[in-house]
Amino acid sequence: MLFLHHNFIFEVKRDWWVEAGMQGFVPNTRSYSGNPESFPDKKFYEVSINEIAPVLRELSDGVFNDDSARGITAKDRAIQILQGFLANAALPPVEVVQLPECSPYRYKLTHGAHRFYLSIAAGFTHIPAVDGFDWSRN
Repeated sequence: MLFLHHNFIFEVKRDWWVEAGMQGFVPNTRSYSGNPESFPDKKFYEVSINEIAPVLRELSDGVFNDDSARGITAKDRAIQILQGFLANAALPPVEVVQLPECSPYRYKLTHGAHRFYLSIAAGFTHIPAVDGFDWSRN
């Protein structure tokens, strides 16, 4: 299944979608349920997905990758997140940094690409966020 975020096309594998039970899913909120307790020392807010710059990545499964440190495949990570959407589970927010006013986008995603791209695929228009740290600026 192909999806578009601004000018970036990405894929979510149909078998992952089906295995997670997402057929027919229609969000009844504008974002997944965020868990502010996962970042108790940070301000928790919601941002429009359209205000976030695309994260151009080509990994082991397109925009998705394995978590080798925890031994979890990209497929299993995606299915866990999708099932969290279905259950309205409180998932961690993504991390973003604000971009300069001259940028075409307001935010840059610094952590949470799986939740970000799966939110787009699920039809959410917003995403829970906290202020992140931009490692590329150091």
